[in-house]
Amino acid sequence: MNGNIRIEAFTTGFFSFAMQQNYIPLIRSIRLVNDGESSVEGVTVRVDFDPAFAKPFLFEVQFVEGLRTTEIAPVKLTLSPELLFSLTEKTAGNIHISAEKDGETLAETDIPVEILAYDEWSGVSVMPELISAFCAPNHPLVNEIVSEAAVYMQTWTGSPSFMGYQSEDPNIVKQQAAAIYAALQARNIAYIVPPASYEKRGQRVRLPYTVISEKHGTCLDLSLLYASCLEQIGLNPLVVIVKGHAFAGLWLDDETFADCAEDDASALKKRAAEGIDQICLVECTDFVAGSDADFMHAEKHAVAHLDETKDFVCAVDVRRCRGSGIRPIPARVAENGEYKAVDYGRRAEDEITDAPRVIDVTRRGGFAEGKELTKQMIWERKLLDLSLRNSLLNFRPTSSNVQFMTADIAKLEDVISEGESFRIMPAPQEKSFVLSDSKIYEIENEKDLITSIAESEFKNRRLRTFVSETELEKTLKKLHRDAKVSLEENGANTLYLALGFLRWYETDKSAKPKYAPLILVPVDLVKKIQDKSYSLRIRGEETQMNITLLEYLRQDHGLSINGLDPLPTDENGVDIPLVLSTMRQAVMSKKRWDIEELAFIGQFSFSRFIMWNDIRNRSDELAQNKVVASLMSGKTEWETEELDLSPHTLDEKLMP
Repeated sequence: MNGNIRIEAFTTGFFSFAMQQNYIPLIRSIRLVNDGESSVEGVTVRVDFDPAFAKPFLFEVQFVEGLRTTEIAPVKLTLSPELLFSLTEKTAGNIHISAEKDGETLAETDIPVEILAYDEWSGVSVMPELISAFCAPNHPLVNEIVSEAAVYMQTWTGSPSFMGYQSEDPNIVKQQAAAIYAALQARNIAYIVPPASYEKRGQRVRLPYTVISEKHGTCLDLSLLYASCLEQIGLNPLVVIVKGHAFAGLWLDDETFADCAEDDASALKKRAAEGIDQICLVECTDFVAGSDADFMHAEKHAVAHLDETKDFVCAVDVRRCRGSGIRPIPARVAENGEYKAVDYGRRAEDEITDAPRVIDVTRRGGFAEGKELTKQMIWERKLLDLSLRNSLLNFRPTSSNVQFMTADIAKLEDVISEGESFRIMPAPQEKSFVLSDSKIYEIENEKDLITSIAESEFKNRRLRTFVSETELEKTLKKLHRDAKVSLEENGANTLYLALGFLRWYETDKSAKPKYAPLILVPVDLVKKIQDKSYSLRIRGEETQMNITLLEYLRQDHGLSINGLDPLPTDENGVDIPLVLSTMRQAVMSKKRWDIEELAFIGQFSFSRFIMWNDIRNRSDELAQNKVVASLMSGKTEWETEELDLSPHTLDEKLMP
């Protein structure tokens, strides 16, 4: 052997029928590295495969220069789809590459390769979008599900037709998705737990028609079945992979993501939020035998998986994958042409989901109406502190603020605006809650529990916190005292109930999120001497948008958000859902940014707060001064008098 020639090859390390069907190369390139100074002419590169899942590959290299690397790319192999199609189990294979000259072997190498079974997905480590190849929308059994779903469409809407996105109405799109859910629910398919860590290493996939015939499947199998049915009726499905789990979703508009696989959890969470309603997510293990979850519950269950962003892997956009040439793999029928059916019976009619909730399309993705930026607003904003020392931009939970358990911050604001008082309570003694890295209590981990506690206490006009009785009394005592001192010394209230927080990052590479409050409701703490308790009630002042945040986003991130200063209102105070949807729309393009529906009470002020507060709250008085009014409007706001003045007549004509 000529010891100067080396072979380097770049392969995926595994191969499958799905990869062959979608033209994904097994060998990306072969390199001949000549470590010697002498050039070599007339080298033949040969590639052999064991087992013979591809024909031998031959390539003539006319000249391999000394101290240079010669690359062969692309490596166009003739693969054997018959062998790959027939594999029922994963097989160990080998790729043998040799370089020869005049019958003499100059170099050779062996590369092990795993040949995956026909129905085996490779996982997310290489091309996670390949999971879309296992969606089989055109199989007759999938069409059966669609036919059964048409009955529910007839019942709910009066028409059995599946119109895809032709109606341009998200409610009709969601009804179609719910009808498919109902038809699958009626089939009473059983659930099987997936193998551990499947999302990295991949797993055997029961193709949709297999799940229908065998009547059982893992979360991934069920998600692919649901996605196949959605694709068949002309909707754009998603397959969402999180750590140890998979579920499905769909676009409510005829849209797709820019990439086949979206790795930002907030991109889904923002679009699935109420008021935006661009994406609907569905937990597919909720339609299986033994579960009585309706479509609305399946939606909530799926969205809850996105709360743990560290567990999110990716969302595969099936329609976008089709545009990139990833096709469904052909169906394979059992030898006798029949399917074995395991019958778990059918669901009772009262166990099937009702029609989904109606989306308020008048509010969907709405922006609050923009207002003209006046001179007064410009003056106010010049007084704002845009440094990260300001808690209005970089809020840090401390012993000077308290987080509340809330089920619905919009409902809380509505009731507080009506003048209702809420007694502030410590955490339930039998429960303990975990702080996240940002010192905010992990609502996501205990969402159902916290919602249940918050709703129950809300009816009795109580607000639960996450801290013990002793710690709560100490914090509220300090807040009560500081608010009183601020009011006495500065004449300005600095105690606010902060509703809704923007989770943001300084740069795309920043690892740690920062939080900024959105809506600031001026409140008082009322102390009851008898039982040393504190109650929360609204002050007779205007609820404010966090103007500091709006100005910071405009100056540092180029986001101009109009219509939130002053805040839009509804019949019960501030229109919180509209504010949240406006903010979500504004930060939609920002990766990892999102709106968290949290509630805190705390001190919010900054060094020039008093001047800002004066201009904001006494603008009518200031405008009565003709000089200030002229500065505001940019023109003289009074008629000038012509006076013939001299030192001798000055005191007579003008008052001192």
